[in-house]
Amino acid sequence: MKKGLFLLLALFALTLGAKERMIYVARHCQATGKGQDIIMPVDGDAGITKLGVEQSKLLGKRLKELKFSGKIFASPFFRTVATASYAASQCGSKVYPDARVQERVHRDGGNMKKGGATLDQLKKLFPDQIAADAKLPYPWLYTKEEPKKTTAHRERMAKALDEILAENPDGDIMIVSHAGAVGALAAEMKARTKGKVSGSTWNCALYKYAVDDAGKFRFVGYEIDFLPEEAVTANMHKIDPSKKPSRQKVKSGVDYKYDL
Repeated sequence: MKKGLFLLLALFALTLGAKERMIYVARHCQATGKGQDIIMPVDGDAGITKLGVEQSKLLGKRLKELKFSGKIFASPFFRTVATASYAASQCGSKVYPDARVQERVHRDGGNMKKGGATLDQLKKLFPDQIAADAKLPYPWLYTKEEPKKTTAHRERMAKALDEILAENPDGDIMIVSHAGAVGALAAEMKARTKGKVSGSTWNCALYKYAVDDAGKFRFVGYEIDFLPEEAVTANMHKIDPSKKPSRQKVKSGVDYKYDL
């Protein structure tokens, strides 16, 4: 009798230890710098298209279907905060602009001629979505180059993920960032999950991971099919989602392919 009770308690403890929470990672919506349908309210920062707004809302609707209601941490660039905010409007989440998950720094001096939006500016743009307790020290723009041939960017993104998880131990989280940053996290997660990580960093592409209370990570899946085929893009390039990522022939926007 005692042996059976011990086994039951051990099984119960293992069940508790296996509790998981979700980590969602997505690239921003369709973005570009010029055009008639561009929404570009932040001086010096890239804008997004009207299609990008629709992509973001569809991402939010998919998150609602997945029952996501956690915090969304977005790179402070306009295109990422806008994506997160339009998505949050559909799933009821709040957005936290976070400099730790900003895009790869392509050159010394940063990626913009100016420092980007302040938190107050972003709150004026998205008053219902930016969290009241969000913090964004200014200036937030990183200025030290992270060359592609180094691990600096991946290490930064891995550190940011671990910090965000530690600061938010109870709920699911989401990170909205850029092609390079999402690709860096995909590479890091491939190592952590010791398994296959499939997908390509198209606009609003959604990577799904889980982590349990013991810190063990699991690749859950990759989604782009919540977007209609005509809305699958790599910024201003249209993508044929029926083709494998490795067969896509575009000049930019899909530099980070994972079909491993």
